[in-house]
Amino acid sequence: MRYVNIMKQHETMNVKYGVPVLFISCGIFVLLLNILGNRTSFKEPKPFHRNVSRKEVSKGLLDLRNFTYVISPKCKVVNLIWIVTSYAGDISERSALRRAYNTQELEQLGIQRIFLLGKLDQNSERKSQISQAAIEDESRKFQDILQGNFFEAYRNLTYKHLMGLKWIVESCDEISYIMKMDDDIVINLYEILNVMKEKNINNSIAGYVLDNMKPKREPANKWYVTQEEFEPEFYPKFISGWLYVTSYPVVVKLIENLQFSSKYFWIDDVFVTGLLREETDIELIDMRNIFTTDFGFLKCCIKNGRRGFKCEFAVGPNGGDAELQIRFQEFSKVCQSKCKQKSIKKSCVLAYKEKNLGEGSAQIRPINIF
Repeated sequence: MRYVNIMKQHETMNVKYGVPVLFISCGIFVLLLNILGNRTSFKEPKPFHRNVSRKEVSKGLLDLRNFTYVISPKCKVVNLIWIVTSYAGDISERSALRRAYNTQELEQLGIQRIFLLGKLDQNSERKSQISQAAIEDESRKFQDILQGNFFEAYRNLTYKHLMGLKWIVESCDEISYIMKMDDDIVINLYEILNVMKEKNINNSIAGYVLDNMKPKREPANKWYVTQEEFEPEFYPKFISGWLYVTSYPVVVKLIENLQFSSKYFWIDDVFVTGLLREETDIELIDMRNIFTTDFGFLKCCIKNGRRGFKCEFAVGPNGGDAELQIRFQEFSKVCQSKCKQKSIKKSCVLAYKEKNLGEGSAQIRPINIF
């Protein structure tokens, strides 16, 4: 009898509490499905128009998944993509490069050039007198602008650099090689192409190799790096961001490694060709013999070129003179077959001594915002 009463009691409890428990169980199940779904999919990316603070950059890749393109060109079927980091508010160096190596010549050489830009905030637009509408007009005219949804700032250069590589992986899987350059660097493109033919860069990055470089620890230094940002005493071996050449498979490896990396560093050449690269089997090839850190040597090359002497340098800074790019290209083209080899470095008299590219600090150019 007692057994029957217990069973009746149990049936009453099932009726009383069964329905609410069922609803609660269903709710928990739906919630779990949503949680699991969110692990494999993200919401629509939101722009992050801001500079990245020193505290934030030490904590990881931040809003990289929210990164979007504001302007994105079409990738052409070419042999080499030439990406150039450029400040959106200064068109002079982009103009000089376009005049030095125009689209028609680049097409003949199997090259597509893309300028990498960020966005200008209101203050920068006012000072530079360059609006977003003007940048969009420039893009429509030349079809060579790739712009990301981050502010122009030297602490965002890593975003800019990665943006170019990410776009290449997503859009240009039929190309073979990549050349990355800063827009204030003067080059002999013909000689760089010749050097590339001599070097095996299928699984390497070739440029000016920097080794045993120490972070700047003085707070007054513009390139001051805290222990929180970078703890080791030395940077890994890396390639100067002035210019490097590499292959498409290497860029794919870097971007794939980025997805699994918890590191982030605001000095872009250290991060991309140093920190990201050292976790792969990618090798570095030193081409410092074609670099000069003194634009005076490039001017000597032009002067001596009139006397039929070939320049030993193919890469160097413009010294604040964007037009030097055009004059150096004109000299380089004429000298391809007519000039004889001569050591410009030994014969050129300059007002000051040339410095080693790795002397002082990691190479990173502050963006001039006037």
